Amino acid sequence: MRKTILISTLLMASGAAYAAEEAPQSPWSGSAELGFIDTSGNTDTRSTNGAFELKHKGKNWDKSLKLSALTSKEEGTTSKEKYNAAIKLDRNFSERSYLAIDATQERDRFNGFEYQSTVSVGYGYRAIKEEKMNLSLEAAPGYRRDKLKESGDINEDSILRLAANFDWEISEGVSFIEEFTADIGEDNSTYKSETGLKSKIIGALATKITYKIKYVEEVPDDNENTDRELGITFVYSF
Repeated sequence: MRKTILISTLLMASGAAYAAEEAPQSPWSGSAELGFIDTSGNTDTRSTNGAFELKHKGKNWDKSLKLSALTSKEEGTTSKEKYNAAIKLDRNFSERSYLAIDATQERDRFNGFEYQSTVSVGYGYRAIKEEKMNLSLEAAPGYRRDKLKESGDINEDSILRLAANFDWEISEGVSFIEEFTADIGEDNSTYKSETGLKSKIIGALATKITYKIKYVEEVPDDNENTDRELGITFVYSF
C-alpha cells in the first residue's frame, strides 16, 4: 500500500513538473513605474513621475507602447508638466533583422514647444542577442513635426533616426540599460540618452535609477538646449 502511494505521488509530481515546463510563456509583458525625478535645464525642480509600458512578442511582429507623465507643483503652481507617448512596431525578417516602425510625441509645457513628434520607418539589426545581453541598432528615414508654443508656428523636417538599445543582466536581479536616439534633420536635430540600473527587490518589484539627457540644437528663445533628469522609481513588472 505504501509503495503504491509513493509511486502515485512521484508520478503526480513528475506530471506537475512536466506541465510547468510545457506551459507556454505569455507573449504579453509590461511594467508600471512610480517615483521621484530631479530635473535641470528649462526647469529646476523635483517632481513625481509615472510610466507604463506594454509589450507583445509575436511570430512576425513585436509591438510596444510606452506612456509617461512627469508633474510638479511649487506653492500651488505647476512648475513642471511633461507627457510622452511612443509606439513601436517591429516586423521580424529573421532572428536578427527587422523592419523598425516608430512614432513618438512629447508635450512639455516649459520647453517652448506645444508638442514635438516624429515618425520613422527603417531597418533594425540585433547585433547581440544572448540570454543576458542584447544590443539592437536601427537606422530609419523619418519625418518630424514640431509646434512652437509662443507663435503657434509649425516646423516640419525630414530626419534620419539612429537608435541603439542595450540591456545587460549583470547578475541575478540586477540589469543595466542604455537607450540612445538621434533624430537628425536639416533644420533641427534632437539627441536623447537614457542610462538606467534596475535592481530587483522581491518578486516582481524592483527599483530603478535612471539618468536622462535630451539635447535639442534649435530651441525657442529663452529656452535651454539641454534638459537632464535623474530619477529613482519603483517598478512593478508583469
